[in-house]
Amino acid sequence: MNNQISVELSPYAEVVQGFKKGTGKPKKVEISESKKKIFEEAVKAWKEYSTTPEGKMLEADINKSDLNGVQQKISGILDSEAFQLLKKLLEEEGLDAGSFSIGLNIEAELIIGITATIGFAIGIGDNKGLASSEFITVGLDEGIDEGALVGVQFGLWANAPSDLGGYAWATEADGGILGELAGKVVYKGEDDDDILGVTIEIAFGEEDGIDEQECYTFIIGSQSGNDDGFLKPAYQPRKSNFLIIKSVTCNNTQSDGIGNANEVYFNFQADGEGKNYYYPTYDYMSMQGGDVWHCGRSVWFNSSVQVNLFDSDSVGNDSDPIGNFTIHLSDLTLNSIKTFSSTINYSSGLDTVDYTIQVELVAINVPTK
Repeated sequence: MNNQISVELSPYAEVVQGFKKGTGKPKKVEISESKKKIFEEAVKAWKEYSTTPEGKMLEADINKSDLNGVQQKISGILDSEAFQLLKKLLEEEGLDAGSFSIGLNIEAELIIGITATIGFAIGIGDNKGLASSEFITVGLDEGIDEGALVGVQFGLWANAPSDLGGYAWATEADGGILGELAGKVVYKGEDDDDILGVTIEIAFGEEDGIDEQECYTFIIGSQSGNDDGFLKPAYQPRKSNFLIIKSVTCNNTQSDGIGNANEVYFNFQADGEGKNYYYPTYDYMSMQGGDVWHCGRSVWFNSSVQVNLFDSDSVGNDSDPIGNFTIHLSDLTLNSIKTFSSTINYSSGLDTVDYTIQVELVAINVPTK
């Protein structure tokens, strides 16, 4: 593995070092026949792809690429002829709303050993055609000696592509999923046992498996779009510093005449560059007073970030702001969480709307090339 990818993964590794083990209890997972069929076809498609000229050159190409190049390579794999039947099955199998993902598993030694899945997720079921996302999932592994491309991962998830971010923990699936293949059940949250998804992995070498592993998923780029559901996400330009919007807390809602909840989404802009990035890209988080949204959205910036919260029954209408936060690099301390309160005064309206966000600066002065 080239050193460039290791350097680019280092900011993400900072986030996972302080994790504690999740306390949820693993559940017995009954995977449906339709999902087994998807996984089986994914394995067949991967084996076919591996025999193509592109597949044979994959490891060599990855070893010459930077992180952006790896992300582009992964999203392009689904467009190859080998995966056309899989894409058709994803459209026809009547799966629940959620996501399907493909990712490359990489190991790197960055003072601490990490495992990283660099992946691409697409909407399935009712989410088909609504959004896709690019993500990086990072976990710790003390047994890593050197960087390597170690395998490919396929996943079926309960959440939409843009909602896969944040903390999770994974454990080996009971008895595996497809016989000899390594299967993992992924749970959302430190103290929760809600199943976020199920994955299978095809190892390029020996596979030791895992008992439990904590991980954090970063949504790097996401995009809503047309009806094909297989989109190339937009990238936020890489900058010198890196933060995570860890959570949004609703202390008091705005009454919109519809109900007690706000339909919350946000956009952000780095360094006044004039381009807004939305999260989620097409959906919202329903929030009432006391609710916390663990959004886990990553942001590259040089000196400042503007974050704006909105309440909307139709995402894209920015006419109903409920929060406004300006974050300067000078406000933050490396590896510390800081809470920001809304800067909008709502006291003259019908409600006093109160939202806060928690932000963690996880890397500074990151090489941009």
